[in-house]
Amino acid sequence: MGAVLFSQLLQRVASAAGALALGAYFVDLAREGAPVGALLLGILSGLSFLAELIIAPIAGSASDRRGRRIFLIAAPLLAAAGILITPGASLVAAAPSIAIVVVIIGTSRLLDGVGAAIAAPAILGLLADDSDDDRMRRGRVTSLYELVSSGGIAVGAVVGPLLYATLGLWSFVALAAVYVAASVLILMFVRHTPPLRAAEARPSVRERLRVLAQPRLLAFLPAWIAVNAILGTWVTSQITFVLAGDQRAPDQLFPGAFADNPGGLSAVLGVYVLVFSACIVAWAFFIGKLPTVPVLFFTVAGAIVASVGLLLANRGVPLAIAIPIVVLGMFLEAGFTPAALTHLSDISAETRENRGLIMGAYSVVVGAGYLLGNVLGGAFAEWLLFDGLAILTILLAVIALISITVMFVVEKRMPQPVAQPAG
Repeated sequence: MGAVLFSQLLQRVASAAGALALGAYFVDLAREGAPVGALLLGILSGLSFLAELIIAPIAGSASDRRGRRIFLIAAPLLAAAGILITPGASLVAAAPSIAIVVVIIGTSRLLDGVGAAIAAPAILGLLADDSDDDRMRRGRVTSLYELVSSGGIAVGAVVGPLLYATLGLWSFVALAAVYVAASVLILMFVRHTPPLRAAEARPSVRERLRVLAQPRLLAFLPAWIAVNAILGTWVTSQITFVLAGDQRAPDQLFPGAFADNPGGLSAVLGVYVLVFSACIVAWAFFIGKLPTVPVLFFTVAGAIVASVGLLLANRGVPLAIAIPIVVLGMFLEAGFTPAALTHLSDISAETRENRGLIMGAYSVVVGAGYLLGNVLGGAFAEWLLFDGLAILTILLAVIALISITVMFVVEKRMPQPVAQPAG
């Protein structure tokens, strides 16, 4: 389990650093005359999440029949291949055409998405398998998973812009090596993961639809999609393009503020995610003790609080006022993913032989949400720059709150499942 989580950490570092390096790369392309912008960046970045959305349920179901290990080995290798070809457009021309950029960057993002689609159901399936007999342990394990993920994003946020500023296009080669190291960890330390069902017992389409159409799962998905759209708005290449690009707004402080300061951008993003990670550690003591649906409601509300604080700071309100509001919102929203994963693990305990398929729903949600967040984030950034990202976050959070309210009604009308011990 330690090797699996450390491999996940490396993949998150490479993914976050690669996304931010891609944003910096687009800044260079724009300065060299290539016809690129925030909306195109959002669409191309979203392709990885489109691939994840489509492939994750299939990969999750296959991991139930084949065991998780082979998928954990293959996933980072695919992502490594994707990130290696990212700078291909610049190898063709100093100011490549739109067609070249779309083909090369689009292919790289699709490979990255396939890798993520293969990895997530297998990792989450292992975590759920390991905690079926102890809900408190499940809360701690899911919090640890989110901490590793956020910690990796924090390191990647620091490394990405600095790595690109130092190595340029070679930064993508370095990040590919990190992905390969993640695969080698699994190869060396994870010897065998037994399948949950016979390899030949492939579930029918009807059975898959029946599993995925559980009322508890269906009621949960809209809120989770909206929250992942929020993450897709912020934790991708878009934020680098807005903060380090050349566009300015007379009444906003943040757009272009780090145009000539990649170190400052890395520090700000790194501190933000590290504080977020510390908040997750605090939540680890509560997730397993508290009912998940109310926790989900209040954690989503935190995204609104944090966005209000960021809007105030961007408009020149003193940081002594704005930062405490942002930190309060961060603390609240940090509890969402651990609570969501705990809830999903509880649902999957009812049909353990299809656990990978259910955990594949997580990647579908991530893919759909990040795809939506990338595209909408690009459109809102084109419209209002940094303010647009914060306003979009508030709108998505309101949608999620409505969905969680509906989810609460569904949960109340259904008998609560009792998780059975593994085996």
